[in-house]
Amino acid sequence: MANSLSGFSSQFSSVLKKLTLKQKVGIGLSVIVSIIALVLLVRWANQPTYGVLFSNLEAKDASKIMEKLKQQSIPYEISEGGKAILVPKDKVYELRLQMAGAGLPQSSTVGYEIFDKPTFGMTDFTEKVDYKRALEGELERTILQLEEVQGASVHIVIPEKALFESQQQKTTASVFLKLRDGAHLSAGEISGVQHLVAASVEGLDANNVTIVDSRGNMLSRKSDGVDAMTSAQYDVQDKVDSYLANKAQTMLDAVLGPGNAIVRVTADLDFNQVEKTTEQYDPNSVVLSEQTMQNRATVPGDTSSTGQSQANSVTNYDVGKTVERIVGSTGGVKRLSVAVLVNGKYTAIDKGKERTVEYTPRNQQELTQLTNIVKSAIGFDATRGDDISLVNVPFENSDQEFLLKQNQGFRIQDYSDKLVILVAMIGAVIVFLSIFKRLKKNESAPTEPMAILTQGKTSMSTAASSAEHHGERLEGIQAIEYSEEILRATRIKEDVSSYIQTKPLDAAKLLKVWLTEGGE
Repeated sequence: MANSLSGFSSQFSSVLKKLTLKQKVGIGLSVIVSIIALVLLVRWANQPTYGVLFSNLEAKDASKIMEKLKQQSIPYEISEGGKAILVPKDKVYELRLQMAGAGLPQSSTVGYEIFDKPTFGMTDFTEKVDYKRALEGELERTILQLEEVQGASVHIVIPEKALFESQQQKTTASVFLKLRDGAHLSAGEISGVQHLVAASVEGLDANNVTIVDSRGNMLSRKSDGVDAMTSAQYDVQDKVDSYLANKAQTMLDAVLGPGNAIVRVTADLDFNQVEKTTEQYDPNSVVLSEQTMQNRATVPGDTSSTGQSQANSVTNYDVGKTVERIVGSTGGVKRLSVAVLVNGKYTAIDKGKERTVEYTPRNQQELTQLTNIVKSAIGFDATRGDDISLVNVPFENSDQEFLLKQNQGFRIQDYSDKLVILVAMIGAVIVFLSIFKRLKKNESAPTEPMAILTQGKTSMSTAASSAEHHGERLEGIQAIEYSEEILRATRIKEDVSSYIQTKPLDAAKLLKVWLTEGGE
């Protein structure tokens, strides 16, 4: 093992002596850069991944949490302007449990835990105030669970009970929401917040819940009355228009290609709710009831069976009547107005040395076919008074540059960036190969027998004398202890010995020539 190390060190020293100053500097810089990159990679790999421990913290809570982390020597980071604390991701849940056991964070939002403390001596007024604070705090915590909401504040006004119901004031609530950057609440989410607050407070109606965002925009709206009806009508109108326009748009995109047609639909909807009651009478008489009465009169003392009798019959008639009550549905389509813009055709033509794009409008047959497609898609009804307007106009946003470049042959301007990158890569490969070959050339020695013979008279005599004892030396030395230089010299000696044994005359002539040249 020691021989191997000494052989390696001597080989390394010989290789360094053969290198030029530029090569030594280049290798040194490469080694330094590699070490720096390795150190940075190791530091990056060992750097922990941080996760959010708590967010939306008050300054007081953040300070206490940081103090706890410092005591435990746990690395942490601060983000969101000091409102969020990040810790190693693998310790997030463990630290949350520890902080919860320590009563952190103690935010200003107070829930039902306010009643965990003894309430001896508390007045009725204080108890009501605490209940309202707890209810507001629980609602704030619930609303903060929405992904779009960053902060929330709830205020509830519960009036005192009045003696008369007509004098009783209504319970109201106001909700302030701070939304995250770029986030917005849909109409369904806003309505959900309204009903959530209303269902949590006794006697509170959803229409009496006001929701405002951090920019002062009114988000809530009443669910009944004229305002609610108007808002609902606009929603229905928008949905119907978008639905019908999308049906026609998808079909035109499939025929003409995306971006070559624009469809807009305006539906005239009937939001009047009509209730109609109809009474129809049947002219044929109908017997409702019939009554017959018979009376017999007898004379006193008369034993005969005969007597006077009288019969009365009463029949009641009435006219048949049918009552029909019809309630018309709202939102029925009264009329449709459709506007369609259709792009023409573009063809790339060559005019001399220039290449231009020529616009060709669509013929009447194509326009008729497209009109029929749109009519079928939206359910066009001429008897209802529907109107459609399909116009063929050139679009300004057409991809004419693509047509100019299409089928125009190879142009070096279009591939200049790619050629620069390719030349740079080829140059880097050439430089690397040249350096590698130069180092290889300096390290390697000629291995052909004739090349060894032409190196000098000293090499020939040394190789010849050592060839006889090569067999004995090779048996005594293990191959694993041979370095690259020793093995290469051994091969050279074997080749020289084989050449002398197979061609002794040629070897003698060559030796004679060397001796003659040396004498001269």
